[in-house]
Amino acid sequence: MTPPQPDIEIRAELVRLIEGLDYFRTWRIAQLEATLPAGETLDLDTVVVPGSFFLDLYDQQSRKSDRKQILKEVQNWYAHTANEFHSFMKSGEQEVVQDINAFLARFRADIGFDFFSESGLIRKTMNKAVKRGKLVNDAEWYVLQEFVVDGTEGDFTREETTHIRHLISEYEGAQ
Repeated sequence: MTPPQPDIEIRAELVRLIEGLDYFRTWRIAQLEATLPAGETLDLDTVVVPGSFFLDLYDQQSRKSDRKQILKEVQNWYAHTANEFHSFMKSGEQEVVQDINAFLARFRADIGFDFFSESGLIRKTMNKAVKRGKLVNDAEWYVLQEFVVDGTEGDFTREETTHIRHLISEYEGAQ
């Protein structure tokens, strides 16, 4: 049996990620349209481009390095969007936090992977909390609680998992 071709794997990863990007885009367009005054239309240039844009661009590239760069752009979009979510969640506006939490739960159920895990936000938040020795706010608690609840623990060592569970318990005890 021949091993899979690296470019086939890169394209498959891109397709997987743009499915999530399009899911976000549909959700965001619906949110924006719901707030438009009557008679106004949404400028779609203000919303992330559709996943087909990235896939078409990928398919036009002849060099592997260029194809990898397009995948990296989509991965960077996940990181950027996760950071925006994290900032909004720190704002403490209950309606915004609830909307984001509901989106993230639907995303995981419908798309099949965790948005924050894909973005690297869980790893980044965990590293900060472990270095600091504590969680400092509800937004960190939420991100790391997702780590425990959604099954992404397999991405981390037993020691990291134990340490983060301890930090979560301490934070919850202090609340």
